[in-house]
Amino acid sequence: MKNPGIPSYAPRGISIVKSSFNFPFYSQLISALILPLFIVTSLIPRAGMASEALEQRFDGVVVPRQWVQVVPQVNGVVSRILFEPGQHVSKGDVLFELDPDNFAIDVRIAQSELDEARAHLSLAEDAAQRQARLLVESATAKQLARQAEIEVEIERANVAHKEGSLAKAQLALTRTRVVSPLSGTIGRPHVAPGAFVEAARGMVLAEIAQLDPMLVYFQVPYVERQRALDRSGASDADELFDNSTLSLELPTERIYELAGKPEPHGEEIDQTTDVMTVWASFPNPHKILVPGLKVHVISHLEDQAR
Repeated sequence: MKNPGIPSYAPRGISIVKSSFNFPFYSQLISALILPLFIVTSLIPRAGMASEALEQRFDGVVVPRQWVQVVPQVNGVVSRILFEPGQHVSKGDVLFELDPDNFAIDVRIAQSELDEARAHLSLAEDAAQRQARLLVESATAKQLARQAEIEVEIERANVAHKEGSLAKAQLALTRTRVVSPLSGTIGRPHVAPGAFVEAARGMVLAEIAQLDPMLVYFQVPYVERQRALDRSGASDADELFDNSTLSLELPTERIYELAGKPEPHGEEIDQTTDVMTVWASFPNPHKILVPGLKVHVISHLEDQAR
């Protein structure tokens, strides 16, 4: 299956794992990316104050801050699944177990080969020491002593090779326990106990999304961006965002009670259209914000230019 990935304009400084995610929201998210941007801009005066608040409204889409596919790193048969769909998992939690028997045998074989190599090294070192003593006593040829030293180097290299083989076998054994690469909400497993999985094929075992906090992205055309800069007296987008707060209007017309802030360096301008895509982070402790949800982003800032 082709990996659709995160949009190519994902901003600097925002940690999003580029991976497909098969929760039902994904098709909605892709559709939202190609919908024309609808923007409503309104100025709301505040009576009795020396300045006016500038309120701008933009169409936005909710996406997970991170999402990732869980894939096997070794081939094997799934023996256990250790989570329930929709469960919160922490980074490092064991999600799947593969049958470890073959990998445990490989470890024992590698260990025995290492023991044998170390024994050969010990014999070679003893022989080299004897040749060195005989050379001092002029009881052996220099060539034989040198050959004994070379044998030691060969056996040391063999020991290093066998140590690497053992480490590789031990690593493969640990990878029979498939762990969560991040903390988040996990979807349904894509395999059942008894299924054979192959690492080389990139088989997806499950997907995990970070749902708190959530990201909301929206787009700001040049005209609206300049209007906000002029009215606020800000010199650039970073200063503008520092002086603004964001709220969300849900599809039910309810205002989401937890405010958000633009991500640091969480904006990118399309050089062909001069449209700025902004990414903002919103707390989501009660899971009200769900992936693919279309919302109105309301930006509030004080008019400093009067």
